[in-house]
Amino acid sequence: MDFKTDKSSWALILVMMIIAYFINPWAASSTYLMLATQIIGLPLTLIFLSCIPVVIFCYFIKMIPDIDYSIRLAFVVMIFLLIKHLLN
Repeated sequence: MDFKTDKSSWALILVMMIIAYFINPWAASSTYLMLATQIIGLPLTLIFLSCIPVVIFCYFIKMIPDIDYSIRLAFVVMIFLLIKHLLN
């Protein structure tokens, strides 16, 4: 797996952290540690979990997996979470 990230991937991680702040309904009443854990932890957890399908997909098409693919997939999942939060 290639762990070199593009600048656009860093921007996507920053946007995912901002989205994680907005989809937290208890952000105002949380402690700073809980808030930081969610803002940092949710995007990193999604990136970690999206590595699994990326590795499997890249194995079948005989391509070297890249961490940027996982970050983009996690960003799409985060957008779906934001839409779900806005619809409720």
